[in-house]
Amino acid sequence: MLAFSGFILIQAYLISGFSSIDSPGTFPMGAGAVMVVSSVLVLIKNHRLKPARPVTFTEEMHQAAATVLPRVFLVYCVIIIAYMLLIRPIHFFPASFAFLLISMIYLKGSGWLRSLLIAAGMLICIYTVFQYFFRVVLP
Repeated sequence: MLAFSGFILIQAYLISGFSSIDSPGTFPMGAGAVMVVSSVLVLIKNHRLKPARPVTFTEEMHQAAATVLPRVFLVYCVIIIAYMLLIRPIHFFPASFAFLLISMIYLKGSGWLRSLLIAAGMLICIYTVFQYFFRVVLP
């Protein structure tokens, strides 16, 4: 992660250097710097930790996979991919409505009726903001 963060920071600098605070590379450089600092802090914290017992590489990989890729994350990734694939054939509004509804129900945010109302309300808000304020035509 530290190497990736360093790469991001370097690439952000190459966008335009750091000529001013409002240059195009400022935000990516800030994000890259936060990633580098966070990675260093995690490395320091993890270096201080001692494992309770020696573990094999296979056990460590299983523990890491269970921690980093829990079932809810993997299922939600499938939901997001399905949403992306459905936008074109069934259009933005039905795909977005289904995505919001399924997301709220799967992530246990609310029941069916409340999810229906919230999804419909959010689509109205999204349409209003993008159509009238940003003047963007939604797909």
